[in-house]
Amino acid sequence: MSEDKKVHVRKDFWEELRRSGKRHAHIIMIATKPDIIKQAPLYLELKRRKELVVLIHTGQHYDYNLSHGVLGEFNMNVDINLNIHGKLHEKYAMIIERLWNILLEISDEYKKIPVPYVHGDTLTATTADKAAFLNKFAVVHVEAGIRTFTPKSEFFHKLFKDYYDGKFDWNTYYKSLQDKDIYELGSIEPYPEQFDTRGIEPSAWYFALPHEIYRKTLKREWFPVENMEVVGNTVVDAIAISKTKVHTSKAFKNFPTMKGQDFIFITIHRRENCEKKERFLAIYYWIKKLIERGVYVCFLGLYASEFAIDNYGLRSDIEELVAKYPKNFAYGKALAHHHEVIDMISQAGAVVTDSGSMQEEANIVETPCVTIRFGSDRTETILEGCNIIAPPINSDLIADIVEWAIANKKMKKKNIYGENVSEKIVNGVLARLHSRGKLFRYDDERLNLEQYFNHI
Repeated sequence: MSEDKKVHVRKDFWEELRRSGKRHAHIIMIATKPDIIKQAPLYLELKRRKELVVLIHTGQHYDYNLSHGVLGEFNMNVDINLNIHGKLHEKYAMIIERLWNILLEISDEYKKIPVPYVHGDTLTATTADKAAFLNKFAVVHVEAGIRTFTPKSEFFHKLFKDYYDGKFDWNTYYKSLQDKDIYELGSIEPYPEQFDTRGIEPSAWYFALPHEIYRKTLKREWFPVENMEVVGNTVVDAIAISKTKVHTSKAFKNFPTMKGQDFIFITIHRRENCEKKERFLAIYYWIKKLIERGVYVCFLGLYASEFAIDNYGLRSDIEELVAKYPKNFAYGKALAHHHEVIDMISQAGAVVTDSGSMQEEANIVETPCVTIRFGSDRTETILEGCNIIAPPINSDLIADIVEWAIANKKMKKKNIYGENVSEKIVNGVLARLHSRGKLFRYDDERLNLEQYFNHI
């Protein structure tokens, strides 16, 4: 195997592990930019308590804007990089195999009990948990239980019929989305993240739930209640850290025409939105319509949306928009640092996104959010009224929904995700480790039946 395709281990890592007197190795798994941001507070909290912490990066996101920038921002030093590559199925297999071997070495050679922390609904989470579970190590699932709630079919049919008949009313639509009875579960979107998050739960023995709604969901799925704890979302802690650095932000130097305006901050990257032409065209043309109406728009070109722009022949069109509307249209790459994102979205009139994390962040900084999907896996933000769904079907309807949301005071809700979340998670995990010694338990241990063993 060539050197650039091997697992990379930090110099002196194994010797430091050998010298550690700690029994448990707290393994923080990261890959995507949201992983890094949301796992950073846990990493820092465990370090603060002088626990043995191992930071493992899959190598999935590797460039400066999506990885190295935030790693440096949060003072995170990667111990092991799995250096995965290839197509989606190859990455799945590679993480399981490479992490499997590392966990066994930590356990068998260095006599530490691995305690992996996986985040959310990512590829990394649903593969790292398999490598752990198949070696009898249970994971801590950070931001556990997130499920997509989608309005039922009849709701959408009525919405589009009313819109085509000229009967659409934004306030009525906004209020109707806050009725929990209109929703159903079972969507595969976001794809493949909804598969990922559901596949993690059986291997988790500590569910760090971001909101009460997901305790109810997991209870319906028959997971053990004693393993659940509603702690909030670690992105709250990450934002608290990032706010201390906002004064150093260069975001508005990159996008100076947005400063002082009620601009919309746009990120689009979901596979189902970018790989399905009809959806992406509906998304692209509502952006164009708002730009032409004079609305201030900041559109970050992420990998998936850039691919779609090129794939659907829109590159020359977007370049013409940049040239024709230099005052109210800013278009550029992803911001490298989390504090720059927080700087911009906290001053935006609205966030428009298909990202799960961005829905949470918009609420925490009290900025209205519009989610370009058919449902949301952060439905708590919809029910609380700080977020609204804009289905990627009709560009005119999306434009109308977004325009009504910009700087709408009704949607500026207080943070629903708690505070000091990482401290609560670490408290919960350490308490279980101190009382049980490990997280993974067979049923005789879980049900406390070992006292009845009789070998005679």
